Amino acid sequence: MSPPINKDWWLAAALTGAALPTAMGQAPANPATRQTAVLTTVTQGTPTTSTSTPIYIESASGQKLTTGPKQSLHVLFSDQSALTLGPNSEIVIAEYRFNRQTKDGNLLIDMTKGLLRVVGGFISKKSETLVRTNTATIGIRGGISNVETDGQKASGTFLFGQGMSLTDSQGNRQTITRAGFGADISGSGFSEPRRITVGELSNQLRRLESPPNNNPGTQQPGGAPPGQLLSTGNVPGGANTPGGSLSPDRLKNAVDTNVGSNPSQTLRNILAAGNVPTSS
Repeated sequence: MSPPINKDWWLAAALTGAALPTAMGQAPANPATRQTAVLTTVTQGTPTTSTSTPIYIESASGQKLTTGPKQSLHVLFSDQSALTLGPNSEIVIAEYRFNRQTKDGNLLIDMTKGLLRVVGGFISKKSETLVRTNTATIGIRGGISNVETDGQKASGTFLFGQGMSLTDSQGNRQTITRAGFGADISGSGFSEPRRITVGELSNQLRRLESPPNNNPGTQQPGGAPPGQLLSTGNVPGGANTPGGSLSPDRLKNAVDTNVGSNPSQTLRNILAAGNVPTSS
């Protein structure tokens, strides 16, 4: 039985619709019997398209991931970072490495187009998880952010955690530390940080979480599609798959039974709270 879920996790879940796929939110009852499809290597440049099976990545370099018009894709990493690609999205996992002993490493994602939700894992506690677009590099530190780009302009929305940074090609940097705020960046520079409306965020959530048949009524609880867990890397399913050791902000021992009772109101409360956005 997994520990109760902390209030902060519910706040994050209210912002993301389901911040983490189900596999990230509970430890396996019997790791030895977990059903896991294993790819022993991740081949550079080989594309992976949308699948109903979440992808589990132990190590990767140059792995391309794409989705179609009505597709989404969930990706779990061994440090407990997680990605969700919205429809018509394309990314390359340029670099991923994680040291289980020191709990650090690098995660760099090149994003060509589309919508991406990033949930930081152990790596983001010590260094930023980076999403690199044509116009900006967006860094996620210990939290959750949405990133969207059409190739000409990129936008970042900070949802939860320590903060989100945007850096342009000249090295100019803007940092946002207030949940529910975001900014755009194009060839002409940064926009001012602004509060993201509930309507804008709801639109992103629908695109990230709608099931393949685009019928919200059949959406699976927890954000993850049903089925097996697809694992890439040289470690088979078992104790080293997600759930054996959780990043500190995943599961805690405190419970607040009131937070999840009204997600819509919780969302509004979070968007009105937080720290002041800063730039440097």
